[in-house]
Amino acid sequence: MNSAQILFRITAGQRCLTQPLARHTHTSILFKQFKLANMASETLRQRHREFNSTAVAPESQKPAGDGERDTEPGNKTSGSKRSLTIAIAGVLALLSVTGYSFMRQPSGVPAVALTTVATPTETALQSVATKRGDAQKRLEGMTKVERRKEVNRLPILTDDEVDAVLRANEKSWQAINGALRIDTDQVSSNEPIEDYLATGDIHGGSRYMVGVFDGHAGFMCAEQLAARMQPMIDAALQEIEGTNKTISAPLSDAVVRLQRDVGRGWDTVPMALTAAFMAMDNELVHASLAEYQRLADPSQMSRLLGPAVSGSCGLVALVDTDANEVVVANTGDSRALLGVRLANGTWKAVRLSQDHTAGNQNELSRLAREHPGETVIRSGRILGGLMPTRAFGDSRYKWPIGVQRALFPQLLANGHKYATSPPDLLSPPYVTAHPVIVRHKLGKGDRFIVVASDGLYDQMADADIVQVVAQWYEARDPASGLVTKDKNAATHLIRAALSTDGNGNRRDEIIRYMLAIPPPVSRRYRDDISVAVITLNEAN
Repeated sequence: MNSAQILFRITAGQRCLTQPLARHTHTSILFKQFKLANMASETLRQRHREFNSTAVAPESQKPAGDGERDTEPGNKTSGSKRSLTIAIAGVLALLSVTGYSFMRQPSGVPAVALTTVATPTETALQSVATKRGDAQKRLEGMTKVERRKEVNRLPILTDDEVDAVLRANEKSWQAINGALRIDTDQVSSNEPIEDYLATGDIHGGSRYMVGVFDGHAGFMCAEQLAARMQPMIDAALQEIEGTNKTISAPLSDAVVRLQRDVGRGWDTVPMALTAAFMAMDNELVHASLAEYQRLADPSQMSRLLGPAVSGSCGLVALVDTDANEVVVANTGDSRALLGVRLANGTWKAVRLSQDHTAGNQNELSRLAREHPGETVIRSGRILGGLMPTRAFGDSRYKWPIGVQRALFPQLLANGHKYATSPPDLLSPPYVTAHPVIVRHKLGKGDRFIVVASDGLYDQMADADIVQVVAQWYEARDPASGLVTKDKNAATHLIRAALSTDGNGNRRDEIIRYMLAIPPPVSRRYRDDISVAVITLNEAN
């Protein structure tokens, strides 16, 4: 998947939308060209998975403080080869579009070219691509010190180019008969992006979910979560409520185990979310392994085991407008915030999730109980490698060492960069996908919920995030006298986040500089950012 891709996966009666980043415009002729290019790219990507011919991890990796540590940052990986191959496929598809820009004429009649005029957005995006391409050439082959100095000399983007990048993937719509408004947007740093968003109706008629899945060590795990989590939650709710008898064995086992451990009196939605999270991880990590061992077909290795080798955090916020509540399930370090307007007109940020990292004392205590006598956290990471203490996938922290020794050499040879065993793997699993559930009864002052990957929270504090969205919220009332540049709440928030420096100062020049840095170098300055803003009580 290249940076131009917009992937729509429709499931469960066209209720679930999965949307990785589209960094280029989705209008007019350029979108048609990108669409054809991406059809070729997606076909190629599928062949790569099936025939084990590429890496699942991009060349750039997350810096210290997030995701999986890159132990060999100087090495070239086959991820860059994949990007190049996909780019070539895209170019070929674009060439085929050019061929169709000429009308077919009768024999002997000269062909007449159909000319099109690019929109300002298309022109701006093409300019961004040119600037980034030139910057990549300038930075290629430099040492870290040289690259750091050269980055400061790169041409920055214009305001129009910044607008085009920020708005290329923004979307807004209403849900649950207009009771909710959903605004989403994404801006990538990795190439391809490792974040995914998923939204959709949930069984019951008054329930709607918004999920963010922040991948690491590649995109494959997050991609599977975004495509499959909504129907998994749907099925879990129906199983618990006794309306569905045909669900997967891992999900059925998860429901039965939870009912046994905590009792059938546990509330339906928290149980369904927990069961869905646990069943998804079981399918990705263990059921896929069993299937591969049954088939014993090396050509299926990447397809079956690729999502297990990569990993992902996951957060789902499920709003029930009839019950007037939101239930949040979180595994990892994505975050949900509630924006509350107080009686005096000021705003308050309330966390609806907790980060699962070494900075969470509850997580340190859990790991100490589960692995007595071991030093699990090293340099703030699981066995010195993984930042989140809970995650999907990440089989190197879950599979027994014997399984890893049998499979990782071939997976590594096939380009799966993180198919390596961490040091001192004594008592796996060290990482769990079991979510922590937060349930909140919505009150009169609860106005919106922000669901986002940690790329947003790396840039801004919780209180600042709520204040920025509150500005957008209040500006919708003409009487407020407030004006915002963006109609989309998520775009408005990402613009503010990328315009803020490390001291909390906000200037337009910062985002013009940040978005000009090309991948993979950009990953040293910012992460992928995926944001969904749920505006509550829209019908009122």
